Amino acid sequence: MTAWLRPALTLFALAGIFSLAACGGGNGAPNNMFAPPAVTPTLAVLPATVTAYSGVPTTITITSGTAPFSAFSSDTAVLPVPSTVSTTIPLLPATVATDQTVTITIRDARGNQVDVPVTVHPSLLLPASITIIGNPVCGGSGAQLCSGQDGTATVKVAGAAGAPLAGRQIKFDVVLGDFSLIAANSATPAQTVTVMTDQNGVAAVTIRVPASAITQFGTIRATDVATGSSVIGQFTIAQFVNGSTVLTVIPTGVTTFTGPDTAHCASGGIAAFYIFGGTPPYTVQTNFPTALTLTGVPVLTSGGSFLVSPTGGCFTGATFAITDAAGRLLLNPPTVDNVLGTAAPLPGPVVLNPPVLSPGSCPASAQLGQILASGGTGTFIPAASGGTSGTLIVPPTSTGQIAVSVGATASAHGDFSIVVSSGSQQATATVHCGP
Repeated sequence: MTAWLRPALTLFALAGIFSLAACGGGNGAPNNMFAPPAVTPTLAVLPATVTAYSGVPTTITITSGTAPFSAFSSDTAVLPVPSTVSTTIPLLPATVATDQTVTITIRDARGNQVDVPVTVHPSLLLPASITIIGNPVCGGSGAQLCSGQDGTATVKVAGAAGAPLAGRQIKFDVVLGDFSLIAANSATPAQTVTVMTDQNGVAAVTIRVPASAITQFGTIRATDVATGSSVIGQFTIAQFVNGSTVLTVIPTGVTTFTGPDTAHCASGGIAAFYIFGGTPPYTVQTNFPTALTLTGVPVLTSGGSFLVSPTGGCFTGATFAITDAAGRLLLNPPTVDNVLGTAAPLPGPVVLNPPVLSPGSCPASAQLGQILASGGTGTFIPAASGGTSGTLIVPPTSTGQIAVSVGATASAHGDFSIVVSSGSQQATATVHCGP
């Protein structure tokens, strides 16, 4: 080679080496100069705005961004937050008297920033516990409710100034224990019941304990649906086989039937007795089976009733043997009396004997005979009418013996009617004068 050609070849060789190196070497694939650059995630959170209540936990969730994240509060006294957070930022507002607005600032590792406004409302004023009203029949056990009984749970909801809040949704939950809840407008037991507060801010549900429940503690929770504020209540449940503790019958005491007058006791009429608690069905028997008619027995369900009707005989102190399916006997059952009335009795019907008097001829001034009256009030007023001629004389009597005679002026002929009145009752006899 000529001297001038060697340097040129050397330069071409070096250029080829550099070209291969730029393409990734002779063994690798070339880089894609058209590939899109890596995308940096934007910082985003949910929700964009937050409504919170004092003392009620809530959260802000970071949905995208570059970790690690940090958070800052514009008012740590109202709404403190940890400076270093994960994708979930816990918030627990402090107690405030009026609405407060706090800004939570969230930053990611690349310096992106999002501000989340948080409105903190005063908390609802809930009582320290739920009020449990038990069954007074269970009082001797030392528990608030006994097996087979109903009670009531109430909670009052108030605003920051203590004013009652009407129309709030309050959810009651069974937390622990063998019992169920029933709303006022429902007959179906459930483990969770939602009711509305009344005009006094009070929400109430029925607590129903089954007859099979053993002695235990019951725990119930009430939660304001809108805010999540909640309160817990506890009560005791006792199991007793004594029917006086478990079974309840209303009405209690003495039920009295009264007759229509001073001569009669009641016949007919109905009184209903309702049985609660224990284990249905319930058997019912009475100590006066001929004086009382019982219908609706056995009673098949708790809250069912049996009916009592007197047959007319007078009595006092009729009572009942009421037993549930578990053999519990009600020891203090109600009693029934059937007594005379206070009004005077209505007069009975008037009876005339003979109903027809046939003396034959009826000359003037003749005594034709007697008609015997009975029934009524005992005092009788007769009156004669009819006939074709002549008159009949029938004077009043208190003995019931009505003397019938002919008037002094003329003989009597034809058929005469003798109408006898006694109080509101009347009867008629016939006097036949003539052949």
